[in-house]
Amino acid sequence: MLTLVAATMLSMAAMKADPMDNARKAFNNCMIETHNKGITEKMSPSSFTKAADEACMTERTVYRDILIKSERSYGSSQKDAEKFASEEVQMIVDSVVSSFNENVENGAKLTPEK
Repeated sequence: MLTLVAATMLSMAAMKADPMDNARKAFNNCMIETHNKGITEKMSPSSFTKAADEACMTERTVYRDILIKSERSYGSSQKDAEKFASEEVQMIVDSVVSSFNENVENGAKLTPEK
């Protein structure tokens, strides 16, 4: 019984320490902060789009690098891994820009992930 509890605890700890998920959350939450700041400052959609493209570069780079490393470990070429990582990063940016465009009129803010 003690072994089962210990194994479960180790498994849960491993799930919480997933570097890729942590990097994704950090990037996504940074982009959410950018969204919320843009809403507070009542940025125009075009200004926000530019700001979003330039935001969270540290978190973006960490997430992208982890994605590339992961894809390479599955046998992808460097070019394919970079393309995949860029697409994944862009999906988060596009999602936040889309949310901003929907929320700019009513002032709604996004809630960061926990």
